[in-house]
Amino acid sequence: MKDYLNRFALFFVFFMIVGCETVLKNTADLTNAAIANEQIQSGQVGIVIKSAPLSDTERLMIDHALNEYMAFADRWKASLMDIDSTAPAFVVFVADYNKLVAQYRAAEKIVAAHWEDYPESNRHLLLDYQSRAKNMNDSVDGLIAAGHRYQAMLDAITFAKILAGVALRP
Repeated sequence: MKDYLNRFALFFVFFMIVGCETVLKNTADLTNAAIANEQIQSGQVGIVIKSAPLSDTERLMIDHALNEYMAFADRWKASLMDIDSTAPAFVVFVADYNKLVAQYRAAEKIVAAHWEDYPESNRHLLLDYQSRAKNMNDSVDGLIAAGHRYQAMLDAITFAKILAGVALRP
């Protein structure tokens, strides 16, 4: 039984170390997220995207994507650091984020369709925005994955307690 508990403790420490590495990586990515957020909130991204001759429908789609981002940022900015992957809010956050990613992909298709219409300087800006968006997405995906790993660890602890209870029975 003692060997079993030692293995479980080692397993637990391993999960905690993996979780800490994810948090540290994401802490380093906060600068990128802050810059991307400022570029969107200031209207800079919208201006550059709309510098190509877009149809009214495409402009509406870009506005919708930007508004979706604003709503997402407004909804989650106060509570993002406090989200517990075991709370129902985590599921809502993931669903909201998935909607935001869908909007981004729609905007990205519009930009790609008009790529040749952008001046060279705006193409560089758009590539920079795309890079920041990818980095931000990787960070959020990392946070979501860490949340799922944390939930798996809690499930493993619960399962281990159950097994320990069964093993201790005469």
